[in-house]
Amino acid sequence: MIVVFGVITIDKKIDDPVGALSAHGLAGIWGTISCGLFTAPRLAAHNAVGEGGLFYTGSFKQLGGQTVGVLATFAFVFVVSWTVFWAIKKTYGLRVTEEEEDAGLDISEHGMYGYPEQFIPPAELIGYSGGPYATIPPAPLASPTTRGVPA
Repeated sequence: MIVVFGVITIDKKIDDPVGALSAHGLAGIWGTISCGLFTAPRLAAHNAVGEGGLFYTGSFKQLGGQTVGVLATFAFVFVVSWTVFWAIKKTYGLRVTEEEEDAGLDISEHGMYGYPEQFIPPAELIGYSGGPYATIPPAPLASPTTRGVPA
């Protein structure tokens, strides 16, 4: 539930096409904080680290430690990521040109489409050589009444 609702919420503000922030960020935060809530004292003693969680002991000590860990991790990742992206932007560049973005990164980065030609609008196929099979016309799309899959 955390990942699903996280993806829906985060996608409203940030472009995260694979849901990495929800899957690793939000779920990771929940996993870390939940140790401060649900860790059994016997498990903490067995591992020889930490204490029982809030619901077992009534103490906020383990929850506080887990929260400090989340905040320290966030601060470290933020500073390192910002520094790395700043260095990339100043040296190599972080964004593609408007022309490359308009053409699509499949073409500008890889020199080919990421999808079969019959699924690409004809206006975007202008100038596309199509490789060794360029002389073979693409298969026509099936009409709406046809139940078969286009060849």
